[in-house]
Amino acid sequence: MDTGSYTLRMPVATRGVSWRLPDDTDPRATLPCVVLADRTGMGEFTGLQRGLRTLGVPSVRIDAGSVAALTRHEDGSLTIDGRRILPTVTWVRHFAFQTGQGAHALFRAESWVALVDQVTALSSVRIPDGLDPGRLAQLDGAAKAGIRVPRTIVTTDPGSASFPSRKVVVKALNRHFVEAEPGLLEGVFPEIGDRTAFHSRDVPMIVQEYVEHTAELRVYHVNGEIRAFQVDKPSPAAIWRDEDSVTVTPVAVPSDVAEAVTRLADLWGLRYGAFDFLLTTDGPVFLEVNPDGDWRWFESKAGVDDISMATLAMVRSLHRETTRIDLTGFLLLGGPGRPPALDTRVLGPLDLRIGGAPVHIGARKSRLLAAILLSNPNEVVPTDHLIDSLWSGRPPATARKNLQVYVSELRKRLGDRISYEGWGYRLDAQRDELDLLRFRDLAAAGREMRRRGAGDAALTLLDRALNLWRGRPLAEFAGVPLVDDAVGRMTELYLTLNEDWAELQIERGRFVDVLNRLDGLAAFFPARERLIAARMTALAGCGRAPEALAQFEAVRIRLSADLGIDPSPVLKQLYTSILMGKPATRPRNTSG
Repeated sequence: MDTGSYTLRMPVATRGVSWRLPDDTDPRATLPCVVLADRTGMGEFTGLQRGLRTLGVPSVRIDAGSVAALTRHEDGSLTIDGRRILPTVTWVRHFAFQTGQGAHALFRAESWVALVDQVTALSSVRIPDGLDPGRLAQLDGAAKAGIRVPRTIVTTDPGSASFPSRKVVVKALNRHFVEAEPGLLEGVFPEIGDRTAFHSRDVPMIVQEYVEHTAELRVYHVNGEIRAFQVDKPSPAAIWRDEDSVTVTPVAVPSDVAEAVTRLADLWGLRYGAFDFLLTTDGPVFLEVNPDGDWRWFESKAGVDDISMATLAMVRSLHRETTRIDLTGFLLLGGPGRPPALDTRVLGPLDLRIGGAPVHIGARKSRLLAAILLSNPNEVVPTDHLIDSLWSGRPPATARKNLQVYVSELRKRLGDRISYEGWGYRLDAQRDELDLLRFRDLAAAGREMRRRGAGDAALTLLDRALNLWRGRPLAEFAGVPLVDDAVGRMTELYLTLNEDWAELQIERGRFVDVLNRLDGLAAFFPARERLIAARMTALAGCGRAPEALAQFEAVRIRLSADLGIDPSPVLKQLYTSILMGKPATRPRNTSG
C-alpha cells in the first residue's frame, strides 16, 4: 500500500521584489520597513502587504527566485534594488531558491538562503522567532508537557509496527515534498491503513497508531490569539487531490486545546504556528505544528479572514514596537534643527530650558518636585511618596494642598504636561524634551546594534548616549529616596554602556582610549568586575601588565573584606592570562 506519492505544480505568478510604501515616502531616507520573504505563488504575504499599506506600514516582499541586488550594511540596514531600509519585522516562509543545474546554481541558491536566514536571525523581530523542532522533537516536547500524542516510531518497515491496533498512519519524517525542478513539487502524502499492507522502504518514515477521533482541528496561534477550524476530509490526500471534498468550518477553540496550544507556543517560543489536533472522548491529541503553516486556503474554504486579520494586527504591532527603540536613524540625523520648546536635563545638575532660555525655579521644594517627576518620566508617582520626599517623612497637615500649589507653579513653567491620575502625578515628556529619554533610546539602539554585530554603528550610538552624561545626576537632592532610586537606575545603565563601549574599543585595539574613560570610573566602582576586567585588559594591551595584576589584587582584597567572596572565575581567568603574557583580547562578560 504505497500509493501516497504525488506531483504538484506551483501556481505561476509574476516574480520580483514587491514594495508597498506610503505615498509620501522619501526615496532618499532610510525607511523602517517590514521585510517579507517567500516564493512566487504563495498568497499569504500578498494579502498581508495590502493590509499593511492600508495601515501606513511600509513593507517589501522578496521573492525567492528574483533577488537581483541586496546588500546588508554594517549598521544592520539593507539596500534592496537601490532603496535603503531598516528591517523592523522580518518574516520568512517557504523561502527556497530554485537550484537549477550545476555546482554554481547550487552555490547561488545556498548563498541566498544563508543570507536571508542570517539577516532574519539578526533582525530585532523575526518570524519564525523560536525553535523549529522536527516532528519527533515536537511529539517528545508535547508529551513531556503533559499533552497526549499518538504512539510513534520511525522505521523503514511500517509493517513492523507493534501497536495494539493494526491501523496506522504513515507519513514523512520531515517535510513531505521536494522541488524536483523549478515549480514542480514531488512528495509523499500521509497514508492510513492496515500496517500489513505497507511495504518496506528505503527511507525512514514516521509510523503512528491511528487515533479514533470525533473531529480534526487546524488551530492557529498568532501572537497569543488563537483561532480554530474543523477540517472534514475523506483522506489526508484530499486537500491536494480533491479540494471540493474537504469542508473547513470555523469553530470555538476548546479550552483544553487552547491551553495546550499556549503551552506549546511558549515552550518553543512561537509567535505564529499552525497546530493540528484530534479531538477524542479522552481529550485532545497533538499531531504537529508548522511554524510556516499556510492560512489563506483554510480561510477561503471557511469563508472568513480571521487569521489574515490577526497576522496583520501582529505585524503592525511588532513594527510599531520596534520603531520605538530600533533607532538606527540616529546615525542618519542631519545638523541641528530648531531647539525644542522644552529642553530638560537630569543627567547632571537639574537644568530646564524653554526655547533655549533657562527656566529659573528658586524654591527648593519646587525644584525637587521637578527633579522627581522628570527622573520618572511618563510614570505616575504616588502622591504619598511625593509628600514623604518633599517633607522628609514629616509632612505638615497642609501637605496635599501645598503639593497642589507646587504642581500648579510647575505647570506655569513647563506647560500643561503634568496630570493628576487619581493617586499620583505624571509628567509627560517626549525624547527630544528630556535627556533621560534620549539616553535610554540611544542605549537601547546601541546595544541592539552590538547584538547584531554592527560594532561601529554601536560605538557611534553609545558615544552619543554617554556624551549626554554631565556628572552625578541631581546631586543637590542626594538622600531623597525617590531621587536616589532613579539616580541608581541611571547610574547602572551608564556603567553598563561604558562597559559595552570599552569592550568594543578593546576589540579594535584602542586601549589608551579605554583607559582614559575607565580610570576615573574604576576609582569610584572598584568592585564592579566587568568594568575592572575591561580596564585590566586595556592595561595589558598598553604593556602595563603589572598594573593590571595589581588591579586584580586590589579587587580580590576589596571583595573579600566587604562581601566575603572571591573574584569571579572569569576575572580569575583573565588574571591568569595576563600573568602568562597572553595577548589582550575582549574580556568575557563577568556579569553572570
